[in-house]
Amino acid sequence: MELDDKTKLDIYRVVLNRYKDVIGEKESHSISEIRQRVSPYNDIIRKIRNDITKDIIGYDYQRDFLTAVQNAIAYMRTIRTCEFAFTFWMDFKDIEGLKVGTAMDKAIFFAAVLRSLGSEDVLVVVTKAGKPYVRFRENHLFVPETGSLLMGEDAMKVFSDDPAAYSFNDLLYENHLE
Repeated sequence: MELDDKTKLDIYRVVLNRYKDVIGEKESHSISEIRQRVSPYNDIIRKIRNDITKDIIGYDYQRDFLTAVQNAIAYMRTIRTCEFAFTFWMDFKDIEGLKVGTAMDKAIFFAAVLRSLGSEDVLVVVTKAGKPYVRFRENHLFVPETGSLLMGEDAMKVFSDDPAAYSFNDLLYENHLE
């Protein structure tokens, strides 16, 4: 007798709850491995870059970056946010295919897209409470949970109650608590 979908889902839930610690161990990454995830040299990231710049003829970083950022934000809003009860990293291919990722997955994905657009100052910034953001051009802050962009004073206010713990991209890592 074939199991119904609800029963299968309940069984998967039992298995995941039983093995979440093992999954969490297997999913832990070094700082170097996490930084590499921001790499702009991924086929999925190149595809997204091409899609969001296809209407920008002769894309030029200085001239067109902020327009491309708006297109990238519109794309990121198509990706739903979910959080797991354990550490689990989604690959770019899975994020793109399922249109879902954790706030951290989405932050890394967005930062990789901005790196592919030519941004060298983009950073994933993680607060003491563990909330990820993407900062670029000093005073622009992307909020992966909501898909919103904060600028200027609004962007900096985010860190007044929950300061940055660390930040990174594929080129650097900085610990703000030392």
